[in-house]
Amino acid sequence: MKYIAKVDNLYKRYGNTVVFDGISLYIEPGKIIGLLGENGAGKTTLIKLLSDICKADAGNIIICEHPVCHITHSHVAYMLESSQLYPWMRVSDAINYFSDMFSDFDKVKAFELCRKFNLELKKKIRNLSKGNQERVMLMLTFSRNVELYCLDEPIGGLDPKMKKEVMEVIASCLTADNAILISSHLLRDLEEYFDIIYILHNRKITSVSAEVIKQGNQRIEDFYMEVIGRD
Repeated sequence: MKYIAKVDNLYKRYGNTVVFDGISLYIEPGKIIGLLGENGAGKTTLIKLLSDICKADAGNIIICEHPVCHITHSHVAYMLESSQLYPWMRVSDAINYFSDMFSDFDKVKAFELCRKFNLELKKKIRNLSKGNQERVMLMLTFSRNVELYCLDEPIGGLDPKMKKEVMEVIASCLTADNAILISSHLLRDLEEYFDIIYILHNRKITSVSAEVIKQGNQRIEDFYMEVIGRD
């Protein structure tokens, strides 16, 4: 089976707290994956492990046939927070900044996404609303040409109309050669976009196809509540 990322028997702990106790999963191209779980279940930790921001205690992570390391940085884009940009920057400065940092950054794609997100290139980051700062970070993330995009709560704090608009742009960035991993609590806003669901609970992981849930005449949110209700 072709996959972008494969996680095998992964263990991770912080001090005496075990986050993952031998979880395994894989990410196929052409899919939008919903990463679900309660606060503290390990969603952000898993994204950071895939992005090589932190290290596992045991187990293996393979990204595009390479063990996760500096080599895999060119295959994974992790959406940063707007606070990691200098507030004096204009949107155009942020584009140049990312272009200098990442050799896979596509300026043509960045300008096109600015148009889709209605972002003004001359606007300073500090003068943008929270919602537009989120859009800037999404624009920068998806302007990289990589196989795996990791988004941690990408539409938190946006109004309902903006959530829909942003998710439609995110979905339009999916191709047959990449995958998008989205961690979120906002299931009702996102469930129509998910192809695969991963639920982190009690240091383990449950996976299911979104289509299987729908065939059972069930909402993803209801399935999720059933899983986290098990002890």
